[in-house]
Amino acid sequence: MDSLKENQAAYYPGCALLTIDRAYNNSSKLVSEKLGIELVEIPDYNCCGIGEMKSKGAVSMYLPLRNMMLAKNKLGSKDLVMACSVCYHEFRRSISKVRENQKELESVNSIFKEAGEFEDEFTPDGEARHILEFLYNEKGVEEVKKNTVKPLRGLKVAPYYGCLYSRPSMYTLTDKNPKMDNSERPKFMHDFLEAIGAETVFYGNEVQCCGGRNLVQDEETSFALCSQTISKAKKAGADVIALICPKCAGALDVNQPKIAEKYGKDSELPIVYLTQLMALAFGFSKKEAEFGDMLSGALKLIQEKGF
Repeated sequence: MDSLKENQAAYYPGCALLTIDRAYNNSSKLVSEKLGIELVEIPDYNCCGIGEMKSKGAVSMYLPLRNMMLAKNKLGSKDLVMACSVCYHEFRRSISKVRENQKELESVNSIFKEAGEFEDEFTPDGEARHILEFLYNEKGVEEVKKNTVKPLRGLKVAPYYGCLYSRPSMYTLTDKNPKMDNSERPKFMHDFLEAIGAETVFYGNEVQCCGGRNLVQDEETSFALCSQTISKAKKAGADVIALICPKCAGALDVNQPKIAEKYGKDSELPIVYLTQLMALAFGFSKKEAEFGDMLSGALKLIQEKGF
């Protein structure tokens, strides 16, 4: 087993962050390293199981919990950091269920035993940590301010948390653990954005669902939800929407041309990841932060703003 150093954290990219959402993955690593933390990917990780396995009891819980076991057995870390809010939900859900129900824990461990991959049983003594919460609690706003060399003054940002970062609180422990964000009015992203010099705007849809998880089955509903979020942010004066979930990016960024075609130009607004804006403020180039990977005009906006 390799033991992590003090400035390292076990990291789970999930399925999308090494491919279509590399901008989020790479900018998260840039920001973390600038703040003094190296994100170390766990070896041989698997999908969190969202969608295909979510209704199949112990099997669905085994998928994310195997990754927790890899962090513990391969890197010596009980905790595991991740940037995807959907993965975060599946991890937190699974950990919560086996903590609360001994029979669920026994069922999961029977699968671990059958698989024969690990010598020890799974014990729910670690935490899945969202990259936003992790950096906020481990480094904080003042460290972000200290590392900001190119403040994003004049940029009006609509923070979009989506629905799974802070809810349901029975899994996320928001409103129960004082270190966690608020479930209905989260603020960690607001604080980071203001720390890098941007102005945050209130528009009312900060924790509204984008419908991304059900996009394939119900495109119409997802488009309506996304249109509402984009148009409200635009009317509130936002230049850009910042988000923290690749599923939300798929809904709001990738599908924006289709949404605008259906609902009009009020549904057009550049979409970026929070970590891209932080990386830019920390002195990394637009290319390093990969603004060009976003499809809704983020690179053009950043250039026009002179950053």
